[in-house]
Amino acid sequence: AVLAVEAGNDMLLTNDYRTDIPAIKQAVANGTISVHQLNQSVTRILRLKAKLGLIT
Repeated sequence: AVLAVEAGNDMLLTNDYRTDIPAIKQAVANGTISVHQLNQSVTRILRLKAKLGLIT
């Protein structure tokens, strides 16, 4: 999961969220993944959802 986020994926599908979420949180804590990168991903996801009419 961390490698996927580092590679630029905005969204991940996983069946091992109990491992993946803490791993991503740890990567943010140790600076491997920046908060700025996560914020950019969230912005892109929210814009797409708005464009599709899923949120207003």
